[in-house]
Amino acid sequence: MSGSTRKLTLADLVAISSGQVIGAGVITLIGTAIGVTGTSAWLAYGAAILVGFFSILPFIFISSTTVLQGGEYSIVANMMDKRVAGFYATAFITQCLSLSLLGKSLGMYVTSVFPSLNGTAIGLIAVTVFFVLNLGGVNIMADVQKLFTAILVIALLIFGFYGMTQVNPVVYDITQPGFFKNGYGGFVAAIAIYAYSTYGQYMVMNFSKDAARPTKDIPLAIIISTLVILVVYVSVAIVDCGLLPIDQVANKPLTLAAKKLFGTLYPVFIIGGPVMALMTTMNSTYGSRANPILRAARDGWFPEIVGRTNSKNVPYVIMFAVYLVGILPLIFGLSIKEITSNLVLVGYLLRMLTAFSIFYMPKILSQQWKNSFLHIPDGVFYTIMIVTVLANIYMVYLSLRGLSFTVMIINIAFLIFCGVYAVLRYNSGKVHMDSVKKMV
Repeated sequence: MSGSTRKLTLADLVAISSGQVIGAGVITLIGTAIGVTGTSAWLAYGAAILVGFFSILPFIFISSTTVLQGGEYSIVANMMDKRVAGFYATAFITQCLSLSLLGKSLGMYVTSVFPSLNGTAIGLIAVTVFFVLNLGGVNIMADVQKLFTAILVIALLIFGFYGMTQVNPVVYDITQPGFFKNGYGGFVAAIAIYAYSTYGQYMVMNFSKDAARPTKDIPLAIIISTLVILVVYVSVAIVDCGLLPIDQVANKPLTLAAKKLFGTLYPVFIIGGPVMALMTTMNSTYGSRANPILRAARDGWFPEIVGRTNSKNVPYVIMFAVYLVGILPLIFGLSIKEITSNLVLVGYLLRMLTAFSIFYMPKILSQQWKNSFLHIPDGVFYTIMIVTVLANIYMVYLSLRGLSFTVMIINIAFLIFCGVYAVLRYNSGKVHMDSVKKMV
């Protein structure tokens, strides 16, 4: 995708970043948070976004320092032992399962409006359409992303801003008995519920090689999209907390409040809101998954055929592999819970590994880091890094606790396989790590 006719602008990157982070979670999570903390669920969402932003600060720092040819993979490849990079690249393939999760969720929302349709078929069609679209190059993907993200943000802002004129003012009263339903513990629990929906914007770094001004625009895109979700998520949560009696929306999806607010226009909101949220994430997922794998393939971690590209410089073999991993769970009818169970642990582990790698940035990329427009004193940097790594370790622990014994064994066996493969591939002499030379 690096041979595109034009490079991605800041507007492109903001659309990709915002579309990546705004998923259907905003529709499903608020009611759950209300159930544990009461009316303060809207305030908890704001706090969760700040916590999420803090957790991705290291990724913002390194994005402002160097061009990450392979995104997240390049961080590990340049900061850690080469075999660790091979482990990361192999395990990263599992993150393509998120496509099936998106397809499954999309089918559920579409059939909630059109019950006669087949949800699985809808999911398969959507995953396939975006596969074909992404084969056309990063520019086509970015143009579609800008349009869809604009529709998505407008739909959610209409819900939020119009809805805020209809809410009961008591929603803002922090002294009311039901505001902090379960005290401090409930508020923190709500933040934890929201956590997974607040930091996906950092994955725009995987488009670093396609950006016109990567070390400027990638971190700016992450910051801007964080401000976007702060406004969108909090306003939407205020409406869900204040439009209907709190006991009616607790542990219920946002669609209940949407039906009340929009009436007969409710189906339009579903298409513009949750459906568009899933499609923007699906659209950007192909590139955000393919680019790290492409860089790893060119470093020799996979057979040469894996890195082949079409006339648009799109790695079509990798794209097809991403597509295949995405549709198989849909074809075999796996549930959202089953898909998530096999996705979250490895995902958090890889993110922890990436965060830990950034510890070495001030030494390995010392001059570039000093020249970064986001440079901070080393003491502040390492303090942030320690907190981030500890937070990621805790998330891995929580993921392990939430897995069944069988799923845990499958995950551990897969991780062992990735480690063995990385060592064997490295010892074969086929790994040459060109990406280390590509970081400037």
